[in-house]
Amino acid sequence: MWDESRPAVLTKGMYFPDKTRLIRAVKIHSIRECREMTLSESTMEVYKAVCRRDFMGCHWMLRASKKKSGLWKVDKFISTHKCEMDTLNENYFNLDVDLISLVLIPYLEVSIRFKIKECITAVHQEYGCTITKRKAYLGRKRAFELIYGDWDKSFSSLPRYMDALQRFNPGIIVEWRRERSPDRPEYIFNYVFWSFKPTIDGFVHCRPVIFRDGTHVYGKYDIKILIAVVVDANG
Repeated sequence: MWDESRPAVLTKGMYFPDKTRLIRAVKIHSIRECREMTLSESTMEVYKAVCRRDFMGCHWMLRASKKKSGLWKVDKFISTHKCEMDTLNENYFNLDVDLISLVLIPYLEVSIRFKIKECITAVHQEYGCTITKRKAYLGRKRAFELIYGDWDKSFSSLPRYMDALQRFNPGIIVEWRRERSPDRPEYIFNYVFWSFKPTIDGFVHCRPVIFRDGTHVYGKYDIKILIAVVVDANG
């Protein structure tokens, strides 16, 4: 069975839980070997990869198939290359966004402010290959989506989140504002306002000064989060 702790080792007869991990293993193996492979055949039951220089007479090849158990098995594997070893560069074929994102996930789970330069360094430490800033950006974006979800899913979860706030916080005030677009039949979300009941009840005891602060939400949409703050007698 495929061992995630030894991602560079591939052998004939090895089993994989699914096709996704099989493909990932073949890509990682190629990177570790400083080679490039390309897809030759891919169906619901069969996966075959060959050396990207097979037209030059290189016979490296891996063929796997899906068994009745649902597992994927490497049926044939010619592990020896006859082509010359590549030098890893920024445009390395098999080091794609998906593999880069898997490297970056642990770092983004610690800090969402993981910089592009740090992403490039992390990938180089893992695979020994320096990627472009664009690949680092796309890999970080994919990793962020895998951890936190994408923008559309986040906005679609907002009604459920506000419903949960109302369910478990009696007396909370929630107000939505939606606008109808002239060229679309549905309403478009504009903003949502909420205030907890303890905040409302305590407002009369606060000083007659309201502070308003805002922050930009960087990403797909140009939006801002506004917060109103008042100070009570204790400061």
